[in-house]
This record gives sequence, structure tokens and C-alpha cells, in this order.
Amino acid sequence: MPELPEVETIRRDLCASARGRRIASVEVLNRGSVRGGSPAEFSRALAGRRLAGFRRRGKYLIADLDSGRSLVVHLKMTGVLQLQKPDDSPPRAARIIFSFAGGGRLAFSDQRKFGFVQLVDDPDILPALGKLGPEPLAPSFTARSLEKRIRGRMAPIKPLLLDQSVVAGLGNIYACEALHRAGIKPQRPASSLSGKEIAGLHRSIRGVLKSAIRARGSSVDTYRDGRGKSGWFQVSHRVYGRQGGKCRLCGCAIVRETLRGRGTYWCPGCQH
Repeated sequence: MPELPEVETIRRDLCASARGRRIASVEVLNRGSVRGGSPAEFSRALAGRRLAGFRRRGKYLIADLDSGRSLVVHLKMTGVLQLQKPDDSPPRAARIIFSFAGGGRLAFSDQRKFGFVQLVDDPDILPALGKLGPEPLAPSFTARSLEKRIRGRMAPIKPLLLDQSVVAGLGNIYACEALHRAGIKPQRPASSLSGKEIAGLHRSIRGVLKSAIRARGSSVDTYRDGRGKSGWFQVSHRVYGRQGGKCRLCGCAIVRETLRGRGTYWCPGCQH
């Protein structure tokens, strides 16, 4: 599933190449990809509207329109938003095609059809967005604020980091990577972490997210950026997807196990 770095990369691509473009028409190829109304209503409401700007909240991408309404996009597991030239062929798994006045299009493709696009008057009233925790790259996300959210919790720290009400935008990849960089075993109860360890985890979360954004995300499955290209942060993964390989810090074998239903990668030599 695309996580914060991947969605942020797409947002930046769309800001650079699609902001200010006017939507000429919308073709809905899969009814289930549109929420909150019929495909016909969705298409009519968007025809002639201009894309005023793009925001991100956690793993959600928000496209603001000149009408005052917004498109909320969640890519889920296999969703991709790709800018295309007029002579490009639509992606094989295209579900919604936004054609621009003057040529070109924005294609929403989704192999597994779990992603969605929803037209809303105000994204802040959506329950899912209202439950999101702090943005980990915002100045307000401090080591102290992280400590307040996890202090006293008996749950293992890794599943807590996946809880979007604790930290918005973290997923399996970057939770595993941040915990390795912080030297914290993913099975540790959050209540067992010292203030110093939480401060180190806070630094690791921010550091790994910034590094992944610079590398335009991790292409470990279907993820492509807004240009249709792969990211390259996967080559810098220390633990995620590297089970059986040697830790780049201590040489121990990377372990994969299931923790609260999610594949979890960690190093027994570095993480305690």
C-alpha cells in the first residue's frame, strides 16, 4: 500500500504538472472506484472544473477544485495516479480517466479495485480523516507528543505505529524501517520504552520518511509516481522485504514474522 512518502511524491508531481488544469470530461470505468454518488453525477460535477491545488492528509490525497469542493483519493493497496500525454495509452487497470482541456489526462488505475475517489464539500467532515493523528513531518509532531500518545500502552510498538490515530501516514514499510533505525524491537510493549528511546524513535520516523520522499518512494509492488515511474527507496531498505538477508549494520539475519496480522521485519542483533 502506498504510504506517506509515496502519496507525498504523487502530490508534488500533480502540483507541478496538473495544478490549474481544467477537467474537460471524466470517464468512470469501474463503478466501485467512485464513492458518495453515481458515476454520472460524479462526472457532471467535475466537467469544466479547474484543479486549484493538491494536499495530503496521512495516506489521503486531496485535490481542491475551483468550485470549492474537493476530490479525496485513497490509493489503498494498488491504486496509482498517473499523468499522461494525449498519445499515451490508458493504463491496463484504469478505473477513472480525467481528461484535461487542451489535451492530456490523469488516470486513476487500481488492479485490485480497493482504492476510491470521492467528491466532497469539505474533506474535514469525513470520519476517516477526522480520526487521523498528527502528521509526522509537521513541526507540531514532537518527541513529547509521540510520548503522550503511546505512554502506558501495553500494545506492541509496531502495531501502534500502524494505528492512523497515533501517527498519520505510517504503514508497514516505514514502521519497520523506523524501528530498525531506532534499535527498538517491534514486539516491545510501548509502555516499556524509555523517554530516550521514544525520542530516538521520533527522530527515526521523521528521518526515514524524509529520505524516502527524496527517493520518490518505495516501489515494492505496483506503486508508481505521478509520472508513471518507480521510486528507488526500496534499495535502501534495511529490513523490510529482506528476510534471510544480512543486516547492513551488524550482519545478523533479518527475520520476518507475523505480528498482529502484519508481516514484520526486524534484526535480532540491532533491535532490543
